[in-house]
Amino acid sequence: MDQPVVNKESTDAPFYHHCAHDPDCAYCNGSMEGKDDALDWSFLDGVYCISLQSREDRVESVSAEFHRTGLCRHVLFYRPIKHPKNGLIGSWGSHRAVGQHALSQGQNLTLILEDDVQFSANLRPARIDAIARAIDKLPADWLIFFLGHWPIWSYFVRPDVLRTGSACAHAYIVSPRMLQWLHDHPYGSPCLKKYKIIGKAIDSAYARLPATYALFPMIAIQSVSESDNLRGKPKKKKRRKSVITRSGVRAHMLRKGKHVINQSGYREFLISKLMRPNQFFIAVLSPLFWMLQRLKQLGG
Repeated sequence: MDQPVVNKESTDAPFYHHCAHDPDCAYCNGSMEGKDDALDWSFLDGVYCISLQSREDRVESVSAEFHRTGLCRHVLFYRPIKHPKNGLIGSWGSHRAVGQHALSQGQNLTLILEDDVQFSANLRPARIDAIARAIDKLPADWLIFFLGHWPIWSYFVRPDVLRTGSACAHAYIVSPRMLQWLHDHPYGSPCLKKYKIIGKAIDSAYARLPATYALFPMIAIQSVSESDNLRGKPKKKKRRKSVITRSGVRAHMLRKGKHVINQSGYREFLISKLMRPNQFFIAVLSPLFWMLQRLKQLGG
């Protein structure tokens, strides 16, 4: 799939570039061509990977993933600069930008990745073929098909496909309808439903969309690399008057615990290591979620 590259004009402007050629990569040098164990992503019309200009370390690590999985021949990196005030706004804008680019190219199936994606070590051709077959059988109004996610709820529609409401946006395939949704919904769009427990990032809106599905079991998780969305300038510590009450102590501990999880590597570590176990936990509860969704539809 040939992708036009937007030339880099300045270090302050977002730009696109292809994955660097690696002569030792079996996909780059053509030695994998025609082999039975080659991973074939040709059913996709476009593949994008979002990575900040300041994160060459992530470009290098995720490029190794692309060479390993054969995506190196297809992926187009989108390299924005970090949003000066809010990483969540920047992240939303990046997903929207690649969606608009794909929409302008008339793409039908588009894979959007973030630079912390890690694919399964034992990825096989049959698993990639299963993705294409699964998408072919989705309802006509489908929006998102997650290859990796954090399900809040889900239930089975087929043995390898979940109907889901999910967090995380590191690996997902979108339909043209979803590309149009991205075009129509910049950050802060009014009346946009979100899952408040997820936060304000774009995946909080994805989790409330209808017709979102996921591959089961997933083939992509997030790495433990610290999120750029939560990075920022360290805040000055303020002296606060001590509150020696049980409720005050509890509130202080809760605030401290929230800070530790959200502002450190613990958050990424927990998401990365628990993403796969969580999908099986939610899958066990699939009949319950199916029933709750049916009741919600009947009552709605």
